[in-house]
Amino acid sequence: MDEDHIREHAEKHGKATVAGDLKTAGSDLTPEAVDQAPEVMKAMPRELTGSEVTRVEKDGDAYVAIIEYSGDGAETKVASKWEEREGRHRIVDLRVL
Repeated sequence: MDEDHIREHAEKHGKATVAGDLKTAGSDLTPEAVDQAPEVMKAMPRELTGSEVTRVEKDGDAYVAIIEYSGDGAETKVASKWEEREGRHRIVDLRVL
């Protein structure tokens, strides 16, 4: 697991979220992150038109990706903490910045 791989996964996650492909986006979430998702989604623009990974930082054995979602003339930044779980990169924590 390195910064480039996390950035790639975060970009795919953001694009799936914008496209409304919640099956793909949801497959990145651990059960803990699934519990956090409704509150994060409430803070995001209703009509998403774009996403951009603005930063990826190492945090111990994990990485935190900052994804900026845009739409409806507004932007919301979401921090997603990625760890390797069950042999693949998964989001273990979500929060609105």
